[in-house]
Order: sequence, then structure tokens, then C-alpha cells
Amino acid sequence: MKDVTNNFLETIEPVYTPGTIKFDFDKFDAAIQAAVSELSDEQLDNLEYNDIKMEFTRFNSLLTKLDEKRKGISKVYKNPLNEFESNFKSSKEPLKELIDKLRAKRDEIDEHHRMLRIDHIRSVFEEKCKMAGLDKDTFKEKYDGYSLKKYFKDRKIELKKETIEEIDALVLAEYDRIEEYKANIEMIEEQAIDYELPSDPYIRALQNGTPIVEILRQMKKDRDAALFWKQQVEAKRKAEAERLAEIEAIAKQSASEEIKAVNAETGEIIEDSKPVEEATSKSKEPYEVNLSLTFNGGEKQWHQFAKFLEDNFVNYEIL
Repeated sequence: MKDVTNNFLETIEPVYTPGTIKFDFDKFDAAIQAAVSELSDEQLDNLEYNDIKMEFTRFNSLLTKLDEKRKGISKVYKNPLNEFESNFKSSKEPLKELIDKLRAKRDEIDEHHRMLRIDHIRSVFEEKCKMAGLDKDTFKEKYDGYSLKKYFKDRKIELKKETIEEIDALVLAEYDRIEEYKANIEMIEEQAIDYELPSDPYIRALQNGTPIVEILRQMKKDRDAALFWKQQVEAKRKAEAERLAEIEAIAKQSASEEIKAVNAETGEIIEDSKPVEEATSKSKEPYEVNLSLTFNGGEKQWHQFAKFLEDNFVNYEIL
């Protein structure tokens, strides 16, 4: 590569030769203090209008003259600086353009090298994920971070030993996390079967970050609540069955007392009958009872009861 630099560009620099401005500030300050002390606030109050105008003109003229002199000196100093800055701005443009081109080329090469490093990082992560049985894109968001030069050997697309160890630790931690997650899912499903609960709500809770200990505790609470409710329902059902059985027993007893025995061959009613099971020789007059019955089991229960009456030859009338 041709060396386009030269000694002049490398050594040239602006040279400033300071000038000297002579002004006796000590005497200047002393004279101002003397003037101020001669014209105190009390003395100013005693001056005539014309005297005030005269003093104002005198001191204002002195200050104006000094300020004009300062401006003149400032121009002498500033003009060379302005001229230097203008010439420098114009002269440096070609060099600035060259620097911009070099910067763009440098950035292009740096980006190319960075992409090579990212490709290498991706291949390393994908290979290690394959060995661990993980999805190959598990660590995709970490590729950029590990593309920095500090993770690679100098001037090589090869990872440092400590970088590989760090990646191994990441992959192992993720593997352990997933295995633990699978074990927790299995634990929830088994517990759900034991508790006769649906597993989906508790799996969603695990996916949303709820600790497994809290989930298992909640499953036990839900199981206990479901069991309590089931016991309540069963107790209510049993009580209802007992009540209906009691009603049926009463109805059977009442029907037995009312039914007369019938001769199966002649159809003759045998007087003074006992319950259906055994006939007696004594006859009885028909016995009529007005009942109001409520069937908590609904219409089906009524039909069952009506059939029972008919089977036992009990006449009834619906009012």
C-alpha cells in the first residue's frame, strides 16, 4: 500500500505568538475608587443639576474612550484568528472527505468481521443445543452479545476457552430448567389424576411463573373443597333417599291396611282382609283417606307411586 502521508502533514500545527497589552490596572482601580469616594450618595444629593450633568459627561467619556480602545485591541487579536479559522475550514475539507471514506471502509470491514463472529457463535450454540436436546434457536438473542472481540482469540475466528465454558454453563442451566419444568408438568398431571382435578389450569399457572410449591398447595385446597362439596351432595342425596323411602313405607303401610283380599278364581272380595300377604275371613268396609302428597323427586316419582297404588288395587282420584 502506498504511503500517502508525509512529514509535513504529520508535523504541521498552528503557532500562536502572544502579544502584550500594557495597562496599569492598579492605578486604574485606585483612580476609580477615588472618584467614587468623592461622589458619595449624600454628596450627589447636594449637587446641582448642571453639576450632575457635567460629572456624568466627564466619567462617561472616560469609560467610552477606554472601551473603544479595548474594541480596537480586540479586533487586532480577533482578525488573525478569524482569518485562520476560515482558511483552515476550507483547507481541511479534502482531508475530512478522505477520513470519511476511510471510516466507512473501516466500518464495512468491521461489520464483515462481526458477522463472521456471529456465524461462528451461532454454530457453536446450535451444536451444543443439539447435544443437549434443546431447540437450536434457544440462545438466538445472545449471538450479538457474544460477537464482541473480547470473547475471541486475537485476530482469529475462534472462541477463548473461558467463553466456551461460559456457553456450556448457559446450555446446561437451560437444560436443567427444562428438565425441571417437564418434571413439574408430570407432577401436576399425576396429582390432578389422584385428586380428580383438571390439569390444564395448573399447567397454565406454572407457565405463567407460579412456583410449583404454590401450585401443589392450591391443588390440595381445590381437592379438599371438591371433596367437601361431594360429601355435602352425597349427604343431601342420602337424606332425600331416606325421606322418600320413609314416605314409600308409610304409603305401603296405608295401602296394606286399605286393600281387601280378592279370590283369584272367583274375583270375590274376601271380607276382613289382612295386608296383601295374607287374607282373613273377616270383611271390612272400604276405607277412604284424603291425602295431599308432595313428590320431591318430580313427576317421575309420582308415576312410580301411582303404579304402586294400581299394583296394590288402591283406587285414587286426582283433585
